[in-house]
Amino acid sequence: MDEVKSPKVSETQTDFRVSWQLFKSNYKAFIATEIFAVLAFIIINAIIIGIIVLIFYLAPNLEVADLNPRTASDVKITFRMYGLIAILAYLTMAGFLYSQYGLAYDIFSSGDMFTEFKKAFSYFKSHWWKYILLIFVTGFGFLIPVRRIGENPPRPISDQAEILSIIFMVFRVVILFVFLVLFSATLPSVTAQGNLKNSFVESIRIVKKDYKRLLKSWGIYFIIFTLPIFAVSLTLTLLMPIITGTVWVTILIILLILLYAIKLFIGFPMMSLIATRIYNTVNFERFKPLVEEKNTSKRE
Repeated sequence: MDEVKSPKVSETQTDFRVSWQLFKSNYKAFIATEIFAVLAFIIINAIIIGIIVLIFYLAPNLEVADLNPRTASDVKITFRMYGLIAILAYLTMAGFLYSQYGLAYDIFSSGDMFTEFKKAFSYFKSHWWKYILLIFVTGFGFLIPVRRIGENPPRPISDQAEILSIIFMVFRVVILFVFLVLFSATLPSVTAQGNLKNSFVESIRIVKKDYKRLLKSWGIYFIIFTLPIFAVSLTLTLLMPIITGTVWVTILIILLILLYAIKLFIGFPMMSLIATRIYNTVNFERFKPLVEEKNTSKRE
């Protein structure tokens, strides 16, 4: 793809233009990866819960009723168990989502700028545990916390717990942006050269080399894909005492689901393409890529 730019076109503009063009050309592979990841999340939850139900049913000292939060003797333990299951399934799903960085790497390293859905499995197989570990520094804030509707009666926003909840939401979004700027290159780096420790080194080197570009590119990305989710979530928290029981709650929830879907099916692929393009185009001291290692071993 021709990336020749006029002097008036910034690298950030080119990051988005090229990434969007490549996403449109390869959307089937990316969307298929997203759908498979969501299905994997559902299937893993179902399998684990099925195994637990079977254990509770067969074990004479366990009560099946304890699996239902309404009839469980210890509700907290039941909720924690389901929470742990959801976290395990989410980590697996996010790890497979991050195999999109393999697809992006495949696109930029191929001559025809094209990739296929099946390639995601090979990248997940090679780097799955690294992708899962990197969730905590690059994608931990994907799910911005939202107040649970109907769990407690509406309280005035002056309530100390509500104020702390809002402060936490703001803090989490800020931290997510800082981590994205600092460590966004870890995923394309670990895909390219395969070493987790080296991916952090390369990411920091890119920050030192071109931090302005990172701030601009991820700032625009945040405005498009992350801040709208945060704004609707914050609106729900602020207005819940007023709009509870009205149609506005339903409208805001539907809008929030739509924004999450946009971020999942468009935002995540764009993130992988933008991060990979930045990684490929910034001039910095790199570690030896996996491709060269494989070629060397074949020659030997």
